[in-house]
Amino acid sequence: MSISKAIEFVKIASESEELRNACTDLSKEKLLAKLNFNETEFEDAINMELVKCQTYEQAETYQQLRIWFLIL
Repeated sequence: MSISKAIEFVKIASESEELRNACTDLSKEKLLAKLNFNETEFEDAINMELVKCQTYEQAETYQQLRIWFLIL
C-alpha cells in the first residue's frame, strides 16, 4: 500500500537529515514517483503520526517535515 510507504518515509525522514538532503536533489514530482506515493498519502501519513505525538517537540518535528515537503 502506498500509505504504508508514506508512513515509513515520514518516520525515517523526520529523523534523517541525510535523507532529506538527498531528496532535495529531485523535484517533488520525481520524488513522489520514486517513493511510490502521492501528496495526499504524504499528508495522511503526517496526520497519522501527529496524533501519536505525546510532546510538543515530537509534533513540531512532523510539522517542520510538512513545511519542508511543501517547499520542495
